[in-house]
Amino acid sequence: MHDARVMRGGHKRNCETAEQRPQLGMALTDSISRLINYYQRHGLEATLQRARVFLRRLFSSHRLVLYYYDLSKNGSIASVRNWPDHLTVARITSQEEIDQEDWQKVANFWNPELSHRNFSERFRKGATVWLIRSEGKLAGYGWTLTGRPIKPHFFPFAANDVHLFDFLIFPECRGRGINPLLVTYILDQLAAERRTRAYIEAAEWNHSQLTSLSKTGFHLLGVARKASLFGRTFVEWGRPKEPSGSESAQVSGKS
Repeated sequence: MHDARVMRGGHKRNCETAEQRPQLGMALTDSISRLINYYQRHGLEATLQRARVFLRRLFSSHRLVLYYYDLSKNGSIASVRNWPDHLTVARITSQEEIDQEDWQKVANFWNPELSHRNFSERFRKGATVWLIRSEGKLAGYGWTLTGRPIKPHFFPFAANDVHLFDFLIFPECRGRGINPLLVTYILDQLAAERRTRAYIEAAEWNHSQLTSLSKTGFHLLGVARKASLFGRTFVEWGRPKEPSGSESAQVSGKS
């Protein structure tokens, strides 16, 4: 059930029944393990850069910028109608559908064990991963789940709503506008299936992802942070920074 409570200082916090989130110790252990694997595969300089990103995440206020897209009121998007010939997208609903070469690239980018656990869990929950290729080579991917978010969210989802989450473009393919194209392609497919609304979020500190989303059809919904306690998710809404850019996905500034 979903309810709303007014906390000290006048902030409204929404609560909803949620699954227990992983404990902080486990999350921290996973993050350290990922950094070690990243070092073994990419070297010291790249790992130091990744470590700085990790520390920014760890000590940030954990505010997320939330976006929505009304699928029922939007037709085909221009960037999909003018889709580049060198890009293709595959919609995958099970581990068995992933090409072995593609899976090796996905798994070895971070930690193979964590990647396998992550993908298996998401497929069990009914999520879909969208693989995008450039010139036949895997360039990145993103996830969707219909009817509910992948984790306790900021508000309840309707049965026909879709959550977009965890987008990644591999380093050698970044800077080519592939991420917003993948997001836009997915929105177009969901609209054709007569889904109702799509939601996505990005960390407020992640300026590259915010900039990427500003190139899609998403619109700014708000800024919020959440915490779980005794099986409930408490949400505190805040004011977004002054927007810049277009009316779509207005942000101050991603995958």
